[in-house]
Amino acid sequence: MAEAIFHPPKRRPKVYESYIAPFPVPTSQEEAGLTELRVYRAEIINQHVIVRDPEEIEALYGRGYFGKGILSRSRPEYRISNKWSDANFMRMPVISSAKYQLHLDWARGVLQGQGLDEDSIEKTLKKYTDPVELECAGSTSRNEQTECCAAADRGQAEGSTHHSDGDLEPSDSELQSGSPERKKPRRQGDLQYDPLADIYPEEPAVLDKEALSTVKCHKHDDLIMHCGCRLKDSVVDDMLSNATAPPTPSFTPGHEYVLVQEDEENPCDSSEKTPRLVCRINPFRIIEYLQLTLEEAFFLTYALGCLSIYYNEEPLSIVKLWQAFSVIQPSFKTIYMAYHHFRSKGWVPKVGMKYGTDLLLYRKGPPFYHASYSVVVEMVDDTFQGKPLRPFSWRSLAALNRITVNVSKVT
Repeated sequence: MAEAIFHPPKRRPKVYESYIAPFPVPTSQEEAGLTELRVYRAEIINQHVIVRDPEEIEALYGRGYFGKGILSRSRPEYRISNKWSDANFMRMPVISSAKYQLHLDWARGVLQGQGLDEDSIEKTLKKYTDPVELECAGSTSRNEQTECCAAADRGQAEGSTHHSDGDLEPSDSELQSGSPERKKPRRQGDLQYDPLADIYPEEPAVLDKEALSTVKCHKHDDLIMHCGCRLKDSVVDDMLSNATAPPTPSFTPGHEYVLVQEDEENPCDSSEKTPRLVCRINPFRIIEYLQLTLEEAFFLTYALGCLSIYYNEEPLSIVKLWQAFSVIQPSFKTIYMAYHHFRSKGWVPKVGMKYGTDLLLYRKGPPFYHASYSVVVEMVDDTFQGKPLRPFSWRSLAALNRITVNVSKVT
C-alpha cells in the first residue's frame, strides 16, 4: 500500500481577524471557571438548521467557524448596501431607486399572497414608502433643526472625503510628493494559537467587524475581507476614529430606514437632473441567518452540549435528532462519524460539495488557511468491505483527482 504524504497547510497571505477559540464553549479549567456555559438555540426549517439570534450567530461562527451565512459566501456579513451616508447625524445605507423598487415589488408580492385587495395593498405600501422627515439629534428648536439640516445638505453637496469603498482621498501634500504610504507591519493572528504571528510585532486596535465588512478594496472590485489585500493605513486610522464616535440615534423600532438615491429635475433646465437622497422605510427587510450543516448541528448538540434544536417550538432530544437527520440525509451517519473524528483532531471540516467531495479540512478556519485536504467518506466493515456510497469508475476518479490537484488540495 502506498504511503500517504501529508503537506503542511497553506497559509493565506493576508488575515484581517484574530483567532478567538476552537469551540464556542470553555476549553480549559480557567475558562470554565470564568465563563458560564451558554446553550444556543437553533430551529429546523425546511429540513435546514437555522440560527436566528445575531449574538449567537457571531459566537458560533467566530468560535470554531460553524455554519455559513445564508446570503454570504461564508461569514454572515450581508448588508443591504456597501455604501453608507451620514444624514443629520444618522448613518444609513444608500440604495438606488431601482433596488428600492425591487424591494417594493417583493413586499407587494407578499401582500398579494396574503389575499389582500389592491386598495389595501396600495394603502399599506404608501404608509411605508412616504418620505421620512429627518430631525437632527439634540436639536430642540425648529431653527436649530433647520440650520442642522442645511449644514448636512451642504456637506452632501460639497462632497465628502470618504468614498463608498472606504478609501480616503489623498491630501495635497501626498499628491505633490507622490510618495506611497509608509506601511506598518501588523500581526495576523493570536500568538497563543499561531506561532507564525510573532513576525508581525505591531498589533493595531481592534477594528469594527461590521464596518470592515463594508470596505471595498482599492485595487479589486471586491470587499477587502474577500480579496485578501491589505488595508491602507489612512483607512485604518479613519475607522479607529469613527469607532470612538457616540452611537447614532434610531428611528421607530422594527423599521429599517434607507436613503434612496433619486434624480430630481432642475427647474431651470428640464434635461438636467440632480441626484438627491430621500429617506424612506425599507418595505422588505432581508435578514441573514446562520445555516448549520446537519453534522455541525449534531456535533454542537451531542459532542459540545451547547446547542438546543427546536422543531415546531419543541426541543428535540439527541435520539430524535439522530433519527430525523438520518431521514433528511441518508448519508448523515457516515459523514458525521468522519466529521466528529476530524473536529476532534483540531481540523475545521466544511462542506466539500463544490469540489466533488464530502468534506474540506481547514486548519484554524477558512479566514486563516486554505483548505488542506478534501475527504471522501465511505462506510466499511472490519475487513474494509462495504457498499460504497458513491461508486467510482476510473473516469470519475481521475476527474476528481484532477480537480483536487488543480485547487491545491490532497485527497
